[in-house]
Amino acid sequence: MSIPDQAPGLIAAEAAEWCDRVADGLPTLEEQLAFEAWLDADPRHRLAFERMAAIILDARKVADAPELIDLRTDALQAMRDASREKESRKLPWRRPILAAMAACLLLLLSGLVYQLWPRSDVYATGIGERRVVMLADGSRVSLDANSRLEVEYDDDRRSLRLLSGRAKFDVAKDPRRPFTVTAARRQVVATGTAFSVELVTGEVRVVLYEGHVAVLEDGPRDQPPQAVRIDRGRPADETLVPGKALVLDISRPHAVVEDTDPVRSLAWEGGQLVFTDERLDLAVQRVNRYSSRQLVVRGLAAAIPVSGSFNAGDTEGFVDAIQALYGLKSEQSSRQILLTGPDGGG
Repeated sequence: MSIPDQAPGLIAAEAAEWCDRVADGLPTLEEQLAFEAWLDADPRHRLAFERMAAIILDARKVADAPELIDLRTDALQAMRDASREKESRKLPWRRPILAAMAACLLLLLSGLVYQLWPRSDVYATGIGERRVVMLADGSRVSLDANSRLEVEYDDDRRSLRLLSGRAKFDVAKDPRRPFTVTAARRQVVATGTAFSVELVTGEVRVVLYEGHVAVLEDGPRDQPPQAVRIDRGRPADETLVPGKALVLDISRPHAVVEDTDPVRSLAWEGGQLVFTDERLDLAVQRVNRYSSRQLVVRGLAAAIPVSGSFNAGDTEGFVDAIQALYGLKSEQSSRQILLTGPDGGG
């Protein structure tokens, strides 16, 4: 076959073969000379090789991504198989060409998928650990102990998901990209403001410090989220003003707005846990974020209203104060402290 009559598909297959051989290294001088001769034989050869090499190089830039390793391996193996089939001459040239082209297409698509696929960052704190995170848009997130937050940004939205614990958000203004925090199918939407979101047993708690937020609730998939409503169907965000807290029931469509002390509600950022008529079971959850020795409260004692300021991590001090004030009993082991009422049951 003369060079001018060489099929474009065959050139692509040879380019894929040389890309594979060059990537594996050219062990002999003869192979290097053969490669240079192939490049010089036809101007189309060099162009085809450069294109193929660019595809493979782009794919290898993201080769460390776990989700692409298997795909890349399969694609390169397909190129190797195509090369072996071509060299053995056991099959017509069209089959190895198609295999090589399919392999290169896989490599190209794998690179594009990785670049376009939404990627999320996860920020987490351990027991007793607090953390401040500056996000890409300039927003600031303060994570309470034993909390977990997933962040996903793109050109149209800023989506965050609180998976556990508590976080305060100081949102950088960007009217074109709403800032949405989702917790237990409730969404807090803002463009530039300051608020906190907390997950405790059966509840999502939102405290607004400045600005304005919309609070939405997911419904059926074929319908957009609906505004959370309180008092006779009034939208919650009409009542949720700075200095107020919105408490949402996870298990049913119920929400109330409560007064709160903004300074006291943020004492955890400074290592203090401040409670004002807080139910003991909720106070215990916050204390447990700072201690590997977990508190458990049972019976009627869970509903006792607790007030006071405590050092985060001082579980013993908290237990001593609660026992002295309310006459509770405790059963202690190396892993937990069980709190019960004076009679041991509630």
